[in-house]
Amino acid sequence: MAFTKLWLMLAALSAAQPLVSASSHFIMGGLSPIAYERIDPIVNFGEVSTHVHAIIGANNANQDSDYSSIRTANCTNVPFQNVDLSVYWAPGVYYQDQNTKQFTLMPSTFNIYYFFDRNGPGEQVNAFPQGLKMVAGSPVRDTYNASNFADQAVSFVCLDYSGATSSDPAYAERQDINFPDVNKCQDGIRYQIFFPQCWDGQNLDSADHKSHMAYPIDNYNSGSCPSSHPKHMVAIFYEMIIPVSGYNYWGQGAYSLATGDPTGLGFHADFLMGWDNAVLQDAVDNCHNMNGDINACQVLAPYINQDVAHACTLDVPVVNENVGLDGSTLNALPGCNPIRTNFSAPASCPGTPTPAFSRAAANIASGWSDLGCISEGTSGRALSGASTTSPNMTRNLCTDFCESESFTFAGVEFGDECYCGNSLENGASAMLVPWQDCNTPCAGNPQYEKCGGPQRLELLHSGAPTAPSSSALSPSSAAPISSPASVPVSESSAVSSATPVSDSSTSSAVAPSISANDTTPDLTKRSKHYGRRRQYHSGSKRF
Repeated sequence: MAFTKLWLMLAALSAAQPLVSASSHFIMGGLSPIAYERIDPIVNFGEVSTHVHAIIGANNANQDSDYSSIRTANCTNVPFQNVDLSVYWAPGVYYQDQNTKQFTLMPSTFNIYYFFDRNGPGEQVNAFPQGLKMVAGSPVRDTYNASNFADQAVSFVCLDYSGATSSDPAYAERQDINFPDVNKCQDGIRYQIFFPQCWDGQNLDSADHKSHMAYPIDNYNSGSCPSSHPKHMVAIFYEMIIPVSGYNYWGQGAYSLATGDPTGLGFHADFLMGWDNAVLQDAVDNCHNMNGDINACQVLAPYINQDVAHACTLDVPVVNENVGLDGSTLNALPGCNPIRTNFSAPASCPGTPTPAFSRAAANIASGWSDLGCISEGTSGRALSGASTTSPNMTRNLCTDFCESESFTFAGVEFGDECYCGNSLENGASAMLVPWQDCNTPCAGNPQYEKCGGPQRLELLHSGAPTAPSSSALSPSSAAPISSPASVPVSESSAVSSATPVSDSSTSSAVAPSISANDTTPDLTKRSKHYGRRRQYHSGSKRF
């Protein structure tokens, strides 16, 4: 199944009563990855990693990331701008066709929980030290040890809001994805993982990336820390949701982690701390009874800017390989990751090349400059000389088209539309609006490039740079701005320190769009006159 066009299929997060009364936790819900690629700056620092990860967080996350580098990011796709520039990641999940054995990347969404109250009696909860690195789970685990907290910390939930499976214990939360009939999980499968909370107080990382951290002595998700790891940290829990609808589960091997694991036992996750430590500690000390709502923390609420989070895109080179972002099928999982259930020895793939890194979005075409985001005209098109649409639209595709028509201005809008002219018309001006208003993914590069928005043009100019006036914020200018945040979602038993309860949450997966191989504009849709292609309706989402 291909990724859908404009990331508009994200299901609303369900609101529910919290399972733990007066709980001091918040949830960053419905997060779509800022990247899918083979990097892991903890385990495979400075190089291409072994398998594909779905990555959330700072827009400069790359193979060389550390605390000092991610703190310089222009934005993040989590709600808290400036203060949380952390990077969060987990392996991607692929669908394998039963007949062709080809693979398709399955879209995923994340809910990330922060708990300030999972400490034992008399323990203080501490913000993460600057530069802390954490790993939970293991990509090579292929068995389940019921007495091991690290194994208990990984679990799976069958999402079926119809209630058809709610009374069947075979569909209760479990330690792998082998539900009796995965297709009955019609609202998705939720992969869950709880990070260790106890720090040794000295090391920000360790040789195995785990020894400096430990789970509490009472439970994997709460309790007192062992004497070897006496510092109780904020507790973090990830939920990663993948769709089931449209991905027929024909048996083991239909769904596979990017490592080649079809069981889910090898699910794992990483966290690279990028917080302003003082602000996070202030929140720990002063934000209580949040019950999941990020707006309920008076310390963090001023830093919430969902518009920036939704518009934020990766701004660093990525691994130059096809991981299935454009909906294409793959003959093999990226890297050396054959489907297998035995991970006692590494897989061998002689001759597998190691790809290089390249820009996620191409540089603006030579001779052109990107002036920024502007509003459409008030009485017609801002650029009325020529226009085209394309399922492969990018900024450079638009500039190439406008240059071929001898125009000096180009504007991309609503993901797949391109407009040209030699001046701004119909009440439009070069006054910039906030950059995050141009937040629609480009049809030809939906993961890594934005092409305007509803009634918003990303304006490009050929020749000597023009300097539009602006009162708008740039991605790096940013004083904290308050805006509506995500709706709290209900919790699984993995986040509750009480007896496990039935699930009632959360979001379904979202998907970026398909990009075809053709890069030629569809000139049959071009019009030299504004009114001949599409009538203007003031206030409509599309013109």
